[in-house]
Amino acid sequence: MKIVSRINAQDNLKKIGEQIGGNQIFELFNPKLAKKVFEKNLEAGIIPPVRVYIYEENNYAVCLYNPSEPLFAKFGLGEIGKEVDEAIASILEEAFKEKLEK
Repeated sequence: MKIVSRINAQDNLKKIGEQIGGNQIFELFNPKLAKKVFEKNLEAGIIPPVRVYIYEENNYAVCLYNPSEPLFAKFGLGEIGKEVDEAIASILEEAFKEKLEK
């Protein structure tokens, strides 16, 4: 997985004179998995990249994303969705583990 897009809501709100705590949206994409998707069902190309939303609340980082498995399952590609979910969970566990250990 790699980050293909980052939206910094915090910086965007500053441009209109508003303030907010940490607030970021990341879009993650894996070209090898995308190739599998495109080969099996081009219509499922509407799903990637996966969006991960991380924001700050009460001095904690909150991380949200929509699980991919049910989204891909609509196209008969639930196994690919499961693979995506496992990869994202692993990345997020590692990222938050590093923060907790510091």
